[in-house]
Amino acid sequence: MADKSLREVGRRTVLVVDDSLLNREMLKDILAPDYDVLEARDGVEAVEVLEGRARDLSLVILDINMPRLDGFGVLLEMNRRGWIERVPVVTISAEDGPSFIERAYSLGVTDFIGRPFHEGVVRHRVRNTIRLYQKQNELLALVTSQMVERERQSNLMVSILAHIVEFHNGESGLHVEHIATMVGTILSHLRLLDPDLVLDPSEAACITMASALHDIGKIAVPSRIINKPGRLTEEEFAVMRTHSARGAEMLESLPFAKDEPLVRCARDICRWHHERWDGGGYPDGLVGDQIPLSAQVVALADVYDALTSERVYKPAYDHDTAVRMILGGECGAFNPVLLACLEEAADEIRREMGRCSAETVGRAGIQTVISQIENIDELSRSDKESMVSDVVSMARAMGTAAGT
Repeated sequence: MADKSLREVGRRTVLVVDDSLLNREMLKDILAPDYDVLEARDGVEAVEVLEGRARDLSLVILDINMPRLDGFGVLLEMNRRGWIERVPVVTISAEDGPSFIERAYSLGVTDFIGRPFHEGVVRHRVRNTIRLYQKQNELLALVTSQMVERERQSNLMVSILAHIVEFHNGESGLHVEHIATMVGTILSHLRLLDPDLVLDPSEAACITMASALHDIGKIAVPSRIINKPGRLTEEEFAVMRTHSARGAEMLESLPFAKDEPLVRCARDICRWHHERWDGGGYPDGLVGDQIPLSAQVVALADVYDALTSERVYKPAYDHDTAVRMILGGECGAFNPVLLACLEEAADEIRREMGRCSAETVGRAGIQTVISQIENIDELSRSDKESMVSDVVSMARAMGTAAGT
């Protein structure tokens, strides 16, 4: 009798791989009442079916001893292409030696049925295997959803803090977006340019997110220096330079989570994003790869954005001029590999920066922050109202909340 739960979700599809027509027909007779059955006469045909239908399959029933490509060959290919992670495999074979069975399990087989087999055993094990994978997939989807939500909340909090720092700096709010955009672009090209670099997507995402906090130390710099309408004196510049170490100290002194990857990464970026490849930076005069990669990439992005942004003491340079100045060494020394990435990614950076329109951040910047605060489910209504009030007050004090 067909399993009711399977009928409710629609008929599943099972691939039967066996070089014996008799065996395929027997299995088809057992499974056809409950499943749609596809057939393959050997491993080569099985791989061809998987190439086109892997996402549609709920199970593969696999013989081992076959011509052209045997069952172990199919399992190796399924592992290589990642199919084994989403399509369970039940092996049916007359071979039952311990080493034979062990090899099958080591290659990802979910269950092993010996020949001759009983009709009821096949039916129940197929059903149970499909159910097991369905439950696993549901659990994986739930965990993934929770992880995505936690990451979204982390991004919101980092973005809010970064925007508040920008309000303190008296800047438009575009700086944070520019840095994150350029860091992400450079890192994507870096992974392609340097195949020996061990940097997985989660690390790149962490660096990109942490880059938003690179200037949090400026909160500790007096507003009269931060917003001075002109060039700083030597004494004022010395105070300004303390922001990198102060930002790292703030993160180091956190009473919680200071050993989380995001916080550690942000701490490195805060302290060392003004270091230079030749040792000519600050605060520690680090040289070459003594500087963490995260800080190196943010340093490059920070210089580019400073060049292409208007300041009281200079106009904004265009993209081509900024890139030329950096590559020509006019802005300090950088990792040659990162300079190669900048040169290769120059056109992409131009396009991506163009999308960060001043219109979306200028007058609407405060509204962006307020909207982000409203979306944090963990905050109570009173906490949200208090945070919004603080942000608006700060923005008005800086003269950036006109019209809000």
